[in-house]
Amino acid sequence: MTGKTKNPNETAVPRRGCWYYAKRGLLRVGVVLAVLIILGIAYQTIATEQDKGKYAPRGQLYNVNGHQMHMICMGKGSPTVILQAGGLAESTWWYWVQNQLAAFTRVCAFDRPGFGWSEAVDDPRDALTINAELHSLLQQAGIAPPYVMAGHSLGAMWTRVYAKQYPPEIIGIVLVDSAATPASEPFPSQSAFEEWKTPRILGQAVVWVAYRIGVERLTAPTSFQGVGYPADLALEMATLQSPNRVFDASYAEQIPGMWGTINATAAVQDLGALPTIILWAGSSTDMQVVRVALRKELSALSSNSVTRFIEGADHGSILGTEQYAQQVTNAILDVIAAAQTGKSLSE
Repeated sequence: MTGKTKNPNETAVPRRGCWYYAKRGLLRVGVVLAVLIILGIAYQTIATEQDKGKYAPRGQLYNVNGHQMHMICMGKGSPTVILQAGGLAESTWWYWVQNQLAAFTRVCAFDRPGFGWSEAVDDPRDALTINAELHSLLQQAGIAPPYVMAGHSLGAMWTRVYAKQYPPEIIGIVLVDSAATPASEPFPSQSAFEEWKTPRILGQAVVWVAYRIGVERLTAPTSFQGVGYPADLALEMATLQSPNRVFDASYAEQIPGMWGTINATAAVQDLGALPTIILWAGSSTDMQVVRVALRKELSALSSNSVTRFIEGADHGSILGTEQYAQQVTNAILDVIAAAQTGKSLSE
């Protein structure tokens, strides 16, 4: 028996190892990701154009420093309650609270530049600048003090700064689940702030991608419904939060603007006897684990302050769920009563 004779003209086929197939697989995955990213960018661009004019402003537009700012006011009476939304948030987040309060007094919620129906700006996004814009907005709208101001999350930081920045105007404040940025420890140097900022930039980069490829647009309606907002409002809120400019404005507030905000907030150490209620989502047991230092710091801001916990609520549902929002409303009404009667909130 003779073996097969090898043809000298045949070319040997090289053996393909694992790395060859791994590279081919990675290339295919890369192509698929590139296609998905391109489709996502196209989807975000087209959807953003289609959304323009989809929802009319709920309130009025006012010219503030050459750009349009939106504010919605409801109800009648004095003092006027001013509602400050938190990061990545606008006036509609106060839907339940504003409607509940309108039965008792005038209450106004506004959109910071870049959010909701307010135009984006290139100005710094630190607390002092944001509050100066609000101050001008209230003047343009003819809404005179006194004010009771309530702020949620980052809005709570801006609210306590506003009380120090414009003390004659504010007769009481409510801080709703305040942001946990360590305001009591101002950064000793710009370099220390840069160290704090670096990991947060990486986190924001993920959100930037989610916005640019339309992921935020797809997931936002479910998120808003999940914390308790009505289904039709959740769709509107998702539309308002989906444009790229919203992320850009939020980034400007939470990264480059945070240097000024943290130090301005840290400067607010004593508000005298200003009626102040601090609200936390969850129980006092929860607070033993997180934000304990911030809780202590806020409770010391005023000699006329009380701290309350909204059992069952979280950072979003404290405003988004009607029953939790009612407790926020009740706190604001208690501050109004204390300001008008001069009684201590602890009585």
